[in-house]
Amino acid sequence: MLDSAILEVIIGMVFVYSLLSILVTQINSVLGSVLRLRARHLRDGISQLVHDPIVRAKVLTHPLIRLVQGDMTLPDQRVSDEQAASIAAGKLNNVAWINPKTFVNVLINVVRVDSDKELFGAMLNIIDGMPATPDRRKLRLIVNQIVTSGEGLDQLRQTIDEIAEPIYKEALAEALDQIDDEIGRLGLEPNSIISLMAGLRTVKNQYLRNALETVLATSKTLDEAEEQLAAWFDEGMARATETFKNTMLVVSLVVGVVIALVMNVDSVNLARTLWDDPALRTLVADTARRADVTALQAQVDAAAASLQEGADGTTEETPPATQIRRSGEAALNTINTLLELRLPLGWRYTDLSGISPADATTAPLFNDSNNIWNFIPGNNPGWLSLVLAKVIGLFLTVIAIAQGAPFWFNILRKITGRD
Repeated sequence: MLDSAILEVIIGMVFVYSLLSILVTQINSVLGSVLRLRARHLRDGISQLVHDPIVRAKVLTHPLIRLVQGDMTLPDQRVSDEQAASIAAGKLNNVAWINPKTFVNVLINVVRVDSDKELFGAMLNIIDGMPATPDRRKLRLIVNQIVTSGEGLDQLRQTIDEIAEPIYKEALAEALDQIDDEIGRLGLEPNSIISLMAGLRTVKNQYLRNALETVLATSKTLDEAEEQLAAWFDEGMARATETFKNTMLVVSLVVGVVIALVMNVDSVNLARTLWDDPALRTLVADTARRADVTALQAQVDAAAASLQEGADGTTEETPPATQIRRSGEAALNTINTLLELRLPLGWRYTDLSGISPADATTAPLFNDSNNIWNFIPGNNPGWLSLVLAKVIGLFLTVIAIAQGAPFWFNILRKITGRD
């Protein structure tokens, strides 16, 4: 009989801890949506990679990314340092994930937009002014090949030599000489990704410029450059994800403390009450045995999914308002489940000043750890022992919640014979 009572108390406490852990995850989901925590860490992760404020501003507001709200900033748009700082600190959109390929394409586009114009702008203007002949189409294809792969300068020179019209031949040859001079001045190899590497020389921030030059040091084609930059981006996002997880651990701890304090979830008092009240103990234990642990795990997974949504590479995202509503409703349902157990939760204030603690009939009222009046010095002779017991009880609750819902689900399955 004694063993059965102890087991029921344990089952009841584990079930309560399971519900509290679910509640923490659901509240985290609400906070994550309201505060856009994943978007904040995504922005911080990009800021750690892209140190140049102007390049960063153009990336954050690019039409393909739109991490920050406000007017879109196009790659060729002039942005002052003040504007860049304002953009970086702007209000966030609910973006949880950026495709590495998209980020790389945007970054390359931003970095080399000016270099393309400086290196090949004059030649492209001459080509555009030529009659619509096969030579014109061939020249355009060769220039695009050079921009993409860095290869084809010799072919371009040979094609220019074969042009019949002296005026275009001379103009194109002069433009090509200017390109050769600029490549030499920048210290670039003719077979490298010329426009991209030239664009790096225009990046003001030395840290970003050196980082990108190091990443691209072994790249010979645009495909290789994109692969190197994507790997660099993935490494940065992996660090941002670890930071996000650590942040959520702190948030979970704070939420657990708030729940324990606001709902007065005192583990010592709960265990004592379950032990002293066989009817309540049986009710809670039977409820725990009937509980669908798989369904409880699904609630945790749903709350966690709203925090992770988009971070796994999916592009479909639930609107923030819908996320908040769903998570809020789920949290309220969990709170109602806790309250339906009729456990000694919550606070109240009952003035006992007209009652004697020495009276055997009323003495238990002065041991009520849910009555705030008992914790006020001078009201209750044993207030200090009540405070110490309350601190221990709340501390044990916070420690239990910190173990997480899956931990308590596993224990609940084992002690109820479902494992």
